[in-house]
Amino acid sequence: MATNTDIFRPDNKTIEEIFGDTEAFYNMPIYQRPYAWDKERVEQLWYDMLEAYKNNLQDESIDKNYFLGSVVVVDKDKHQDVVDGQQRLTTLTILFCTLRDLNIFNDNEEKINILKDSIQDFRKKKQRLKLTTHSNNQALFEETIINGIDFNKSKKDIKNNRFLQTSYYFKNLILKLQDKKSEDNISSISEFINYIFNKTTMIKVVCYDENFAIKLFSVLNDRGLDLTPADIIKAYLMESMVDDEIKLNSFIEVWKQIESIIEFTDEKMEGILNLYLYYLITQNPKKSLQDELKQQFKNKDSQKIILDIKKFAENYSEIVNSTQDNYISMLKYLSHNVYWKSILVTAKHTNYKESDKLKIIITRYFYQSWIAGGTSNRIKQTAFNILKSVKNGISIDNYTLIENDEEIIKDGIKTIIEKNLNKYDNYKQSLSGNYLYWERWLKPLLLSVEYFENEKKDFIPITRDLQIEHILPQTWNAEKSWDGVLLNWKDSFSEDEAERLINSLGNLTLLTGKKNIEASNCNYDKKIDIYKGNSGKGFDGKSSFEITKSIIDNYNVWTKENIEKRYNILLEKIDRILKI
Repeated sequence: MATNTDIFRPDNKTIEEIFGDTEAFYNMPIYQRPYAWDKERVEQLWYDMLEAYKNNLQDESIDKNYFLGSVVVVDKDKHQDVVDGQQRLTTLTILFCTLRDLNIFNDNEEKINILKDSIQDFRKKKQRLKLTTHSNNQALFEETIINGIDFNKSKKDIKNNRFLQTSYYFKNLILKLQDKKSEDNISSISEFINYIFNKTTMIKVVCYDENFAIKLFSVLNDRGLDLTPADIIKAYLMESMVDDEIKLNSFIEVWKQIESIIEFTDEKMEGILNLYLYYLITQNPKKSLQDELKQQFKNKDSQKIILDIKKFAENYSEIVNSTQDNYISMLKYLSHNVYWKSILVTAKHTNYKESDKLKIIITRYFYQSWIAGGTSNRIKQTAFNILKSVKNGISIDNYTLIENDEEIIKDGIKTIIEKNLNKYDNYKQSLSGNYLYWERWLKPLLLSVEYFENEKKDFIPITRDLQIEHILPQTWNAEKSWDGVLLNWKDSFSEDEAERLINSLGNLTLLTGKKNIEASNCNYDKKIDIYKGNSGKGFDGKSSFEITKSIIDNYNVWTKENIEKRYNILLEKIDRILKI
């Protein structure tokens, strides 16, 4: 009978070992997806490692190692096929190449050699990582990353190359570490990189059978029936009541009531406990949810705790179930919802006096940051500063304190926000771009404009049926439409004008999926008929989006001038919504 070691071998390895061992030659099989990490995921990895490093600097007992997850490989003759972990391995390789080409280690030959050996084995002159997921992936990866990164590429070159995008993200993050004015600045980049190589670990599972490797990958990624942090916290709080059946039954009943309260929200018990932790500590947790809460709940009355959590859950439910609140509707589109939720629930839980003003100003802040390219790491500390201010009852505007018989002006929440925004480009610069169609914030932003065209409008979920419509179509230079009608767009637009305007704000609007397909390749007069729909009654007999109705009402023809005019109108509306 085969033993486990005949089938697979798990080892906990440092990043240096993952990329420096004699067997560390990886191939991405053809069935794997192409490289897909975006700015958000790259920055999340970077700041997670940076935070662990800083924690370890402050206290050596914390984050002795940062765990980066598992990598599952199948052992082949001269390499290992990667079944799970390909995105992280590719991202790390791009990081190594970025560090190499920025000459981070200067003349430290030992560290330079470790870095270079992680990219290509010195002795065998063989690349550590080969991509065969797509016909041109390896060539592009080699040419633009492995053989040397050109940090002077045009925006167009970067836009079409995910590998280059990641290298540029890393370059900017590394430069922030060196910038003494940056909040990311650290005293020794070399020591941080050393932490990545020697204190960051992965579980490497080497399999000797591909079918088993794929099955193992499925098991590792299956949710299973493991205990959740909520289960652990529940048991911890119940420990003090095991000898009192009445208290225990009462606790269990309240726990069930909380589960009922949040049943019709978008959070489960674990999410509520996470928000409650943010409310308690008003800073980024350094340990797991259960460990942090155990520390907060230690030697405290479990009944009082669970009743307070119930009240917290009721406040949360009331906020997120506001279906005709324009600002709450806008906030629901944010991917980093833990920040706005914790701030607003804390405000309600503590009877904060300026809750309505707070809701408006944080919506504007989060949207301005999002549109300007900000990720969770950009807004995180400011969000915690706002959260702490709310819990302490600090006003929106600046306020005055008397200290040693002197009046001292203290920052209110508005100033905290403005100081963060002033560090970065203004969001309006992003709105003037020529490639807005692909931005994740575009649908939420257009929907935000839509909300404020009406006094009260129900929340509009972003589903597959909600589409961004190009008024000047992407196929503007085609001779005929899909139904054989001659197209006349070339009479009104030159190639340069069309390329500049097609994906710009003034040329984009909202449609339902069916109408979008119908309108995708038509002349303007036909598009107007489709926008009206159902004898002018709108989509499926219902009224259409107001921002699309305004095109019908205000533009008889669609020209360069009208696209620019509509851009300015939308910009004014957006500014009214987002101006702080």
